[in-house]
Amino acid sequence: MLVKGKSNEEELAQEVLLWLGQDQSKSPDPRFKYFHSASDIFSEQLTPDLIVLSLQAEAQDEVLMTLRHHELTSHCLILVLQESVLSPYLANGIWSEDYDQQYQTYKSRRQQVKLRYFDDNAYKLLVYLWLHPEFTLTPHSVPSTRTLFNYPLLECWGLAPEESFSWLISLQRKGWIESSSLINRVRFCDTCQSGHLNYIDTCPRCQSIEIEMQASLHCFNCGHIGKQDSFKKQLGLSCPNCLQGLRHIGVDYDRPIENQHCTSCDSLFIEANVEAECLHCKTHNKLTDLQVRNIYDYGLETAGRRLVRQGKDQGLFALVPGDAMTNTQFDWLINWQNQLAIRHGHDHTIVSLQMLNLNEFLTQEGEAKGFAHLDALLERIRSTIRTTDACSYSTEHGLLLFLPFTKADHIKVIYSKIFELKSRLTASNIEVRVRAIALPDKNWGDDVQAWLTDKLASAEPL
Repeated sequence: MLVKGKSNEEELAQEVLLWLGQDQSKSPDPRFKYFHSASDIFSEQLTPDLIVLSLQAEAQDEVLMTLRHHELTSHCLILVLQESVLSPYLANGIWSEDYDQQYQTYKSRRQQVKLRYFDDNAYKLLVYLWLHPEFTLTPHSVPSTRTLFNYPLLECWGLAPEESFSWLISLQRKGWIESSSLINRVRFCDTCQSGHLNYIDTCPRCQSIEIEMQASLHCFNCGHIGKQDSFKKQLGLSCPNCLQGLRHIGVDYDRPIENQHCTSCDSLFIEANVEAECLHCKTHNKLTDLQVRNIYDYGLETAGRRLVRQGKDQGLFALVPGDAMTNTQFDWLINWQNQLAIRHGHDHTIVSLQMLNLNEFLTQEGEAKGFAHLDALLERIRSTIRTTDACSYSTEHGLLLFLPFTKADHIKVIYSKIFELKSRLTASNIEVRVRAIALPDKNWGDDVQAWLTDKLASAEPL
C-alpha cells in the first residue's frame, strides 16, 4: 500500500500491528501495540499493517468508517472480534489466533503493488480489491435513503451514493472491475431520483384512484350492464332496466370481463393504469418513465490486477513499438484508412489476438506465478509488433493490430512469430484465438465498433 510521502519499500520495512479497544487479553502476540481510539493512531502517524478492533457494535461501525476514510489506514488489514452492521463491508473478517496466514497473504500482495493512488478513488478501489482478494464490493441496503442502496467503502472515500452506481459502471467498461452477481433491480423517480415510490391504481378514463372491484351482469335483451346486486330479485334475477327475467347464463345474460369500477366516472374496465407516485416530490410517474438501476457487487478484473501491479494504465498488452492507442483513436484510424483504401485500391488487414481463459489460467497457476508467466509471454508479443503497425487493446476483442498495405492471406508469413507464439501459449494452458479481417469494406456503416464486432464474429480463427 502506497501512502503519500512513503515508498512501498519504506512501509514494508516497518511492521505495525495494532489492537484497538478494551479487551486486550485475547491477543497473546507481543508484536501488538494497544490503543484506545483511532485518533491516537493518527496522532502518531502510524501506517498499520493490521488492526484488530475490540469494540461494541455501534462504536465499531463508527471506527471502521473513520479508519477507512483516513489515508493511513484506508487499505490496511482490519479484523474484528464480533460482527456489526458495517463490518462485512469495511472489515476483512473475524479475528482468530491463527490470523497469521491471512496477514502474510496481505503482506505478500502489498509487495506487488506498484500503483500510486493518492486521491484517485478508482485506483484506491483497485488497490483495495487487490490487497484483499476475499473481499467483494457489495451494496448495503439502506431503506431510509433515497438511493435505497449504497457502498459503504466508497462512502468512506467521499463518493456519494448517487454517483457511485454510474462510477462503478464506468470502471467496469474500462475492464478494471467485473460484476460478480446481480443483487437487486430498483426503480427511481424520473424527476428527483428517489427510490421511495408508492404504486397506485388509477382509472384509465379519469385517472381517479377511487376504484373498486365490482361483480357485474350484462342483460342480452336490452344490453344493460350493472352491479350484480341490482339484478337480484326475490324470485331470481331480472334486469332493472327492461325487467326481463334472467334465467340462463349465456342465453339471457353473462358476466362482463370488466370487473373494476371507478366511483368517480362510473366506468367499468378490465385493468387499471398503474402509476408510481414519488413520496418525496409527489410526481406521478408512468412505469415506463421510471429510471431502472441494476445493483451489482464487484470484484477485480484481470486488467485491473495488471494495472495495480504495473503501476500505470496500459491495458493488458503494454506495447512499446508504435505505442498502444485508445479505442477511439483506433476506430478513427481504421475508418479513415478504409475510406482511403476504397478510393485508392489499397489492401489493409486488422488482426485480433485474444487470450480467452486468462482468469482460469491465473486461478490455476496462482496470481503471482501466473502474472510472472504472462509477463514473459507478453514480452514475446511486443517483439512481433512492427513500428508501422497501429495497436490498441479492447476488452471485447483483445489486442487489435492494424496492418497497413498487408493482405489477409499474407499474415501468416509476415506474422509467423504470432502463430509460433500461439503454439507456445496453447502449450502453457492459455487458450488463444487469432482472427483477421480485410479492408477495404464498402458495407461499413456508421458504428465502427459494431462493424468490428460483426466482422470478427464471422471471421474464421487462424
